[in-house]
Amino acid sequence: MSKSVRLPAPAAARAFDFGGTALYAAWKQLHIGDLEPWPDAQRAAALLALPGQPHADASLLADAMQDAWRAYHAGEFEAARAQGMALGVAGASVAIKAGCAHARHMLREAAARRQYVGNLIPLGEALRAALPGEANSHYRLAGVMLLHLQNMAPNARLDNAQLQVLHTALQSALQLAPRHAEAQLALGAFHATLVGRLGAIAAKMSCGANATAAEHHLETARRLMPANPLAWLETGNALLMLSGMRRGAAVSEAFERAAKLAPHDAAEALDTAWARMQLL
Repeated sequence: MSKSVRLPAPAAARAFDFGGTALYAAWKQLHIGDLEPWPDAQRAAALLALPGQPHADASLLADAMQDAWRAYHAGEFEAARAQGMALGVAGASVAIKAGCAHARHMLREAAARRQYVGNLIPLGEALRAALPGEANSHYRLAGVMLLHLQNMAPNARLDNAQLQVLHTALQSALQLAPRHAEAQLALGAFHATLVGRLGAIAAKMSCGANATAAEHHLETARRLMPANPLAWLETGNALLMLSGMRRGAAVSEAFERAAKLAPHDAAEALDTAWARMQLL
């Protein structure tokens, strides 16, 4: 993203209060895109054996994970990232999601975003190694690597080995959870980013990336989470890449759809605000 949007903290807190049981009640809608498991005591008990875990009690760990997610959904991305990282690998999912949201929306320079998310890649690698049977373990690593790729300088040389890791992580996530909308969206964006940066022939040779696959995965993501502005926002961004940054009717329509949706949390509110900026 070339622009960043700031949502004032008081406004975020008033609009998106997930205190008490509100987070549980909203969880399914909030996580329709990433299928993140509800972090209750049963989930926490399964995570207690993971490395770097400061809690020895499942209830305490569950409370800590829920608090980190509350911070994320209220727009307190840096606080959510710090809370997640304090929980070791058990908090990696929220830490990475919050860190990516902070980079996308709060950091204005591409170089700063790239450096910030680059620091999250080891955490994504640790999560994938610790829980290889879960889709989000692969998706979180892929998501942070994709954001890192998208913020590289236009003339920067791409690392084919890293591209393969990113691509494989997304494929693994979708093998485990074919209806993982955010992984579908990320795979579409991956194909579009490579085609836009390298051209159709080079993109196909490097990772088999192509415009047809991009459009397929983007469409699947929109079908799975039609009410999430991110699906339409990233579609608009991807179509810009595929068209050589020439804005057409389909791009404008995608941004318009994103801008009109009612956000369910602060992250979605920032996505809709960013989409509105593209229409000015």
